[in-house]
Parts: sequence; structure tokens; C-alpha cells
Amino acid sequence: MSEDQHQRVEQMASAIEDLLQMGIMKLENKSDGKAMLSPQFSQVVSNVMTDMKLGFGSSNDEIMKMMYYSLLIFMTEHLKVPRSFMMALGNDMEKNRENMESGELVTTYVSILAEVWTRGIKDAAKN
Repeated sequence: MSEDQHQRVEQMASAIEDLLQMGIMKLENKSDGKAMLSPQFSQVVSNVMTDMKLGFGSSNDEIMKMMYYSLLIFMTEHLKVPRSFMMALGNDMEKNRENMESGELVTTYVSILAEVWTRGIKDAAKN
């Protein structure tokens, strides 16, 4: 494994740990380590999905945007981060995400959440 790949794996593992700690994700079964969205976060995603008029066949960009908005809303409503701070952070990230360490971290969170959500939809379709 190259140094870049190793660093990326560590970054993803750290982000997953953060998402578990925030209560955004949970482990479905501790033995297999399969992650899923928490019921509280799933409710936020459902509301955002309805507001954005998205369906289960939405594009990857739309899913990423949905997860981004859901993350910001969840942090405000469930983690009690002040709304004014989240609005400022969201605005700053939209303007300067590439130049912000927090922007990279949020992008990693959103990528993981989109993957977990997409995998959950595919698993549900199989059953």
C-alpha cells in the first residue's frame, strides 16, 4: 500500500469514528462492522430528500448535496451546534472548501455518508 493510500485509509477510519461518536452512524452488527445511518440522522436525510424532491435514483452529486445539508442540519438540531455558527461554516465552505482543513474533513464525512446511504438502498432493494 502506498503512503497516499495508507493516509487515505487512516483519514477514512478517523472520519468513521467521528460519525459514530456524533451518533450519525451506528454499527449494525458489531461482529461484521457493517455501518448504517442512525435513526435520528436517517430522519433528517428523509426530510432533506423530500425538501429537495429527490428520489432513490438521484445522481451522485445530488446525494452528496443531500448528505451535506443533512449533516449541517443534524449538527444544529441534534448536536446543538449554534445555527449561526453552522450557517457561517457552511457559507465559508461553499466559498473556500478547497483551502480549508475543515472543508476536507466535511467532504470526507459526506462521502462516507453517501456511500453508506447508497449501500443501504441497494441492500434494501435486494430484500
